[in-house]
Amino acid sequence: MKKLLEAVIAIKERTALIYTASMCFYMFFLFVFKQESAPLPILFSLLLVSAAAGAMQLVAFSSLVIKKLAYGWRVVVFVVPFGAVLTAFAVGFGWFPTDQIGAWVLFGVFFLLIFVAITAGIELYYRLSGRKYDDRLDWYRRNKEGR
Repeated sequence: MKKLLEAVIAIKERTALIYTASMCFYMFFLFVFKQESAPLPILFSLLLVSAAAGAMQLVAFSSLVIKKLAYGWRVVVFVVPFGAVLTAFAVGFGWFPTDQIGAWVLFGVFFLLIFVAITAGIELYYRLSGRKYDDRLDWYRRNKEGR
């Protein structure tokens, strides 16, 4: 029961972060294209996609479901189903004109660009954080030995 509660909380937190980020992007494009309002079905679909992404992140990137798997494979475990879910929502909620090949190309390009940018940003963050903690640990060891 405790694991289930932890999973629900983790999905809720991830959903909130993803939804907030997606709303910021959506509002930016509403502003760019001079739209005065956002259709409720689009907002709802973004919430559902955010929840699905949060759940898929938990499955792919935590040890809750998959105990041992290399990071690269975890990325694949996330991106392939998420791409399928995102495509289904795009078609189901009419995010773009699905009868135009150019719209599909842009959808795919933006999906890959955003995914690569987010993955690179997370990787950079963890590398910088790890370096910072390594430096702190070295400082601690030097000061402890000096006593």
